[in-house]
Amino acid sequence: MRIDAHIHLYDPSAGNFEWPTPDTPLYRKVTPADFVQTAASAGITQAVVVACTTQPEQTKLILQTMHEDPAVAAVIGFIDADSPDFKACYDEFCRYAKFRGFRFLCDKEPTAQTKSNAAYVAGKPANVLEFLGEFTGMAKFRGLIEDNPDVTFIIEHFARMQTDARTLTREYRQFIDDMAAHGNVYMKLSALIPLAGADPAPTDAACYETLLETVFHAFGEDRCLFGSDWPLLELKGDYEDAVEITETFLRAQSNAALEKVMYLNALNVYRVQRRGANE
Repeated sequence: MRIDAHIHLYDPSAGNFEWPTPDTPLYRKVTPADFVQTAASAGITQAVVVACTTQPEQTKLILQTMHEDPAVAAVIGFIDADSPDFKACYDEFCRYAKFRGFRFLCDKEPTAQTKSNAAYVAGKPANVLEFLGEFTGMAKFRGLIEDNPDVTFIIEHFARMQTDARTLTREYRQFIDDMAAHGNVYMKLSALIPLAGADPAPTDAACYETLLETVFHAFGEDRCLFGSDWPLLELKGDYEDAVEITETFLRAQSNAALEKVMYLNALNVYRVQRRGANE
């Protein structure tokens, strides 16, 4: 069994959403059944669904129409980090058993409202806050992380680093070390295909070794999670390639690393109930 910790499901016709826009092939209804059909051949059976716009209507759509599907392991909403409506939205969404928290766009210094919002989820069952953005923006949230040891923070998409880069800057490596020093911060090995500099993305796992080795050895096998960023990855490559590249790297580390990053860590972080052997 495998869990993809980062996919998007949506229906752009059901609301005035910011993304995807009508000028892209991503502008279509994407359902749990579509995911199952795409992921089955790669051995992925469940996914964490992450909202792709900050409008609460999109998170509501996921929770109200897709929440009970067995392919949906957990749901992460998306909201402005300094939204005054954060607490009300959080309380409303907590009525759904698979809601686990929100993602923040980290592009500016946290405000007092942002800090209050983050503290509100501390120690609660839905205590996950995921960070989206450039590493320079995320670095500004280090103090917020230090102030909230009972919140689980997850860095998405390698903090938007180019995944097939042969070299990494000293500043990025320092950011990775700084974040990994906090035991409640996790790294999502997600968007490997979409964030490649080449188009189409390389299928040779060696092209991604520099970045994967850097983040894996900083965070370790217990604090890394696999995520595909499907269906966005379709613009540059195939789902099976994203899985195989990641698993090739993990197999070279150990069988334990493969099982943890591709499954067990997601179970623990998102408090996913194990599915029966016959499901």
